[in-house]
Amino acid sequence: MLLLLLPAAAHADLYRWVDPATGSVKFSNVPPAEPGVNAQVVPYQGPVPPKPPAPSGASTKPLPVAPADAPSVPALEAQFNALYAQLASAPPQNFRNADDKLRSQMQAYEALRAELDRLDPAGAPRRSAATLALVERLKQGLSAQK
Repeated sequence: MLLLLLPAAAHADLYRWVDPATGSVKFSNVPPAEPGVNAQVVPYQGPVPPKPPAPSGASTKPLPVAPADAPSVPALEAQFNALYAQLASAPPQNFRNADDKLRSQMQAYEALRAELDRLDPAGAPRRSAATLALVERLKQGLSAQK
């Protein structure tokens, strides 16, 4: 009588194949009827256990992992500051008829700012303020030329 109360373990194979007519992937517990179809038995892996809840106040986002050859934030910050100094010292009339070198400097500045904002979000307000100051200086210089 006790044996009847224990649940019996069920076993069924799961087959996976690509339907030749539609190209879609099919799954079934019955093998395909067509003999030319190469069906594979998929091993059962069971349900994934739920993750434990994060402690209150902890961030649920995984921390980004930088590649080993990625430049450090201080190195990127130094490049950003050097480009800022070059752009801030350029006369405003240079921006009216920007050449390829100046355009590439502006693109590099914006790319560095975006990358630094991603890697160092705490410094984003400072970099944003510096960029706004640079834009305002250029606006004033260009409006004075008119």
